[in-house]
Amino acid sequence: MTVLFRHLFLSLFLLSSIGWAAGEPQTPEEAKQQIQALQKDLKKLNSWLKDIKSERSDVEKQLEGKEKDIQELLKKIQSIQESLKKGEKQLGELRVQQRSLQLSIQQQNEQIAAQLRAVYRSGNEESIKLLLNGDSSEDAERLVQYNRYFSNARQSLINGFVTEVSDLNLVEKSIRSHRAQQAKEETELVAERNRLTSQQADRRDLLAKLDKDLATGDKRAKQLVQDQKNLQDMLQRLEEALADIQIPDQDVPFSSQRGKLISPLKKLSELSTNGSINLGGVTLRAKEGEPIHAIFSGRVVFSDWMRGFGFLLILDHGDGYMSLYGYNQSLLKEVGEWVGANDTVAMAGSTGGRPDTALFFAIRHNGTPLKPLSWVRAG
Repeated sequence: MTVLFRHLFLSLFLLSSIGWAAGEPQTPEEAKQQIQALQKDLKKLNSWLKDIKSERSDVEKQLEGKEKDIQELLKKIQSIQESLKKGEKQLGELRVQQRSLQLSIQQQNEQIAAQLRAVYRSGNEESIKLLLNGDSSEDAERLVQYNRYFSNARQSLINGFVTEVSDLNLVEKSIRSHRAQQAKEETELVAERNRLTSQQADRRDLLAKLDKDLATGDKRAKQLVQDQKNLQDMLQRLEEALADIQIPDQDVPFSSQRGKLISPLKKLSELSTNGSINLGGVTLRAKEGEPIHAIFSGRVVFSDWMRGFGFLLILDHGDGYMSLYGYNQSLLKEVGEWVGANDTVAMAGSTGGRPDTALFFAIRHNGTPLKPLSWVRAG
């Protein structure tokens, strides 16, 4: 099993490290082969996770499925909200353009009307003068050229007027289209939120069943020990797999950042320890959907649901340092992705069977748990 893990993460790290050592894949075929190799190794990881998950009860399996459904709904709702926000911005820009065109058309309309009145008056006066004074043909020709010049200028003004009217029609058509799309997305958003409410109610029912199954303190304690053992086992495998993999040099090493790291939450308020000296994690108060931030730059080496910890994300920071973030409502990064310090990597939640919203937070170095709160700045 350790060999599979080592192969998986070596492939994963080497694939995305090609840019540092040997440049990008030389051909599309090489890139395709690398991706296929990575996908094959990811299947091996999933197989190991399935072995762990097969030991759980039916209610626990249902809980995982429900929490994953909720995560997908939340992502869809967020996507719709972002689309609505973008659409509202575009609609605002179109309305500004509409007002500008309307004003320009009004001004051109007034200019054309004023010119027509002036030409009418001027034309009549000059014609009468020619008849009464008997001016020469040269004067008459000059008057014709003068009128032709202003006629061309008027025509240019009229052409611009017609173009802007056409532009205005297109803008107003686009506004109507944007409004229709927004109405559709708002309807979809309401439907998805209703689905989310229903799924969350189902999750509460599952939690109640799980609590009933674990009514005895002895059974609950055994599950807690098993959950911690599973996580400890996985961390050991990860640490062994990552031991020989070099992360590109950081501008500032993780080891020098004690007390200076970014806080994972805006405010740090400890609920309790996780109940395990070996893991050394803490449980922090959080608001549902609150952004969870990476404490330092690193690579995502785990991003999945795990019993007892819900949606769990693990970052490798190099030099044997890792940080863990659990109980999340949803995970925003996938295995293999690079993140920067303060990047949002997850949204706070209560997955994994927790009754309230919180964040499980831990830092490890070469397999040894550290006191995580002593490494981060106050939120």
